[in-house]
Amino acid sequence: MMFFKQFMKLTSTELRLFRREPIALFFTIIFPVFMLFMIMEVFIPAEAPRDVINYVVPPLMVLIVATAAIFNVPQSIVTYRQIKFLKRLKGSPVAPLTILSSIILANFIATILGIILLTAVAFLHYDATFAGDFLSFLTGFVLVFLSSAAIFMFIPAVSRSERTVITISQIIFFPVMFFSGVLMPLDMLPEWIRLYISPYIPVTYAVELMQELWIGTPLGDLTREVLTLLGILCLGLVIAAYTFQWE
Repeated sequence: MMFFKQFMKLTSTELRLFRREPIALFFTIIFPVFMLFMIMEVFIPAEAPRDVINYVVPPLMVLIVATAAIFNVPQSIVTYRQIKFLKRLKGSPVAPLTILSSIILANFIATILGIILLTAVAFLHYDATFAGDFLSFLTGFVLVFLSSAAIFMFIPAVSRSERTVITISQIIFFPVMFFSGVLMPLDMLPEWIRLYISPYIPVTYAVELMQELWIGTPLGDLTREVLTLLGILCLGLVIAAYTFQWE
């Protein structure tokens, strides 16, 4: 019961702080919709099939997840460390897992809001259709979010200030987005990138999983993607456990 109260109080605090960060709100909720309009109105030819929207939405969902995992979660941890909030909690019964879990849950809620807005625009304006199983899709999405949040937990471990965490996040974010199929389909990339870079980017498997689940591929047929993301999640949890710093 004590853990639950601590967890909910920290999550509530994180959500209030997130609401006061206009940049985080923009890139998590508004920017993906902007990218949807850009892709559909500028980059997709007018003669393209209408169902092309169903191949655009899932990668943009992963964009929302990656934004939270690479920017929002690491910056929250570093900010708490800088203002000595974590140091004050060090002598309390609050465990590191409680702190990390509350930050992750708050960003998960923000991510869900971004995805609701994105899909609403896709369905209402571009006639998107969801052909998958909702429960399987939700399971896959949770796995994508948790594995992404976990594997990028090394960013706050190597960052000593907010400026450093933003710089490192930017260095990681843009190559990941372009080489994993989020902003550009893999078949449009040079062969050497597809063969020697994309397979080693965790987000690549997130894009593949979300895309296949959206168009109706059963979760049981996506063993490679699921097992890879589970491995990434376990690796990220180990990294988080060994690199967490109170101050």
